[in-house]
Amino acid sequence: MPSSTANPVLAPIRRWVLYSRTNLMITIVSAFGVLFVAGAVFGQSPTPSNTASTASRTGAASATPGDLSYKLTEVTESSIAGKSIASVAESAPATAMAYAHVYVDQSLSNSEWKTKLGVHTSEAPGVTVVNARPLVPVAIIGPTRSEIVAGTGGESAVQVIVPTQAGNLRITLKASDTAKSSTWQVQTPLPTLDRSEIDKLSVPSLASPPTSETSTTTTAPTSPTSPSTTLTTSPTSTTSVAVPSVDLEPAPVPVPGPIPIPDLDTPLPGTL
Repeated sequence: MPSSTANPVLAPIRRWVLYSRTNLMITIVSAFGVLFVAGAVFGQSPTPSNTASTASRTGAASATPGDLSYKLTEVTESSIAGKSIASVAESAPATAMAYAHVYVDQSLSNSEWKTKLGVHTSEAPGVTVVNARPLVPVAIIGPTRSEIVAGTGGESAVQVIVPTQAGNLRITLKASDTAKSSTWQVQTPLPTLDRSEIDKLSVPSLASPPTSETSTTTTAPTSPTSPSTTLTTSPTSTTSVAVPSVDLEPAPVPVPGPIPIPDLDTPLPGTL
């Protein structure tokens, strides 16, 4: 019978393990360590990875409305300059300030004004809003002031006050969820400023010219009045001087014909 030959791979390992108990313990501990590392890498990694990915997506979707509702960082008109529409729409105060900036802009035509204003509103501006557009320049004079208020339908909303020369522009905003993201939008009825207060801004500029014109008009008649009095007095004085001449004897009227020779008591010179 052929003799069995030892396995060239397992034989050295068997001899090393059986050589001493220390080698046996080292082998057992090493085997458990290899199995633990292999299970952690290949067995449990996919499951936590998928769970974390799902939780991350769910958390991001739920956190977006929360950030829109409670992240109320006040802004100024200059702080939103140059920002994109998407960046502005992430903050309620920034959206309100962008709306106010377009609302008081005098350089836009009505169509451009409606288009730019409609970017920040839930509904496109109508004729009523266009008729309430300021006709004189109005300046924004301070940062926003924001607070969370109760909106229609029990939903929370944010009211932002933008101070201007013509009074406070009160803007109500709500978070609007879309397929891509959640953004802030100005709610209807769209806010407008009091036109009577806006008209008062032009009163100082219009009042000054009439004042100077009135003064000029008053002075102008005064100047002719003095010469008129002088002219009236002058003829009166001339008439009073000429009145005595009316009482004098009239001048003799000349009679046509030869000049009569007067009767003299003495002869004419040169006659005998």
